[in-house]
Amino acid sequence: MHKSFARMIVVLLLGILFVSPAVATKIKHRGSVYVDKAGSSLNRPEGVACGEKYFIVADTGNNQMVRYSMTDQSLTPEGTFPLPKISPMITQISTKGDIYILDGKTRTIVKMGQSGQIIGKVEPKGIPGSKTYMSRSFKLDKKGNLYLLDIFSERVLVLDAAEKYVRHVPFPEGSSSFSDLAISDQGSIYILDGVAGAIYVSNPGADSFELLSSNLKEHMNFPTNLAIDSNGTLYLSDQYGSGLALVGRDGSFQGRKFGMGWEEGQLYYPAQLCINKQDVLFIADKNNSRVQVFSILNE
Repeated sequence: MHKSFARMIVVLLLGILFVSPAVATKIKHRGSVYVDKAGSSLNRPEGVACGEKYFIVADTGNNQMVRYSMTDQSLTPEGTFPLPKISPMITQISTKGDIYILDGKTRTIVKMGQSGQIIGKVEPKGIPGSKTYMSRSFKLDKKGNLYLLDIFSERVLVLDAAEKYVRHVPFPEGSSSFSDLAISDQGSIYILDGVAGAIYVSNPGADSFELLSSNLKEHMNFPTNLAIDSNGTLYLSDQYGSGLALVGRDGSFQGRKFGMGWEEGQLYYPAQLCINKQDVLFIADKNNSRVQVFSILNE
């Protein structure tokens, strides 16, 4: 039996074993994008960043970024920006509209202007103590502050919009396999340990993390990416389980969505998630070489 096929069978069986409680949140499929502006197919996209009327895809396999406009009726490619020397992964859009991109080769964060020109790299200023860092992921908040998931010095490093050091929060002791983070509108920092299946939170003003949820392995195979909606619900992409899981602001498991497959509304090795102010959810559906878009309907 082919190894990849055998792995898919195992994942499907795991999905059957996960029994989910009823979830009040409904997620409605709005559309998917498969091609760039030239009509060429996306290739294993790992990143997606979203605004109100457009979104940006890190088309990792093609070493490019693709911009799409978004209306209630359509998702339209409107710009393709080649990055031959960069392997784009995680991406974010700043308050000014610039595009921040984590380069998977160098683990540096590259900045791109709205027209696709490279305008520099993130260079933190004024970091006390060890100035060495390595970003596994990052997020921008509504004020333009930059949060780096620093896996080298085991901390979340917070910079202001000018990339000046603001503060840092050390990882909790005994945990170091963090893959992503999310920032609430109130300023809480959430970090995800996919290996242990745990989420930690540092609330505004706190200088440490505390455990929020620790039983995720009962419901997920390997969660890797994190996003948060306007209600404070956390969304986790279950990479090996090829699904989406929801966790409440109190840390309670709220259920699973989707399943493994190739049809619309199914996932195959999902990567980065993004939720905009209108609670529109974007999923980089990596191994299906597409990005899917959904409306979140909170009841």
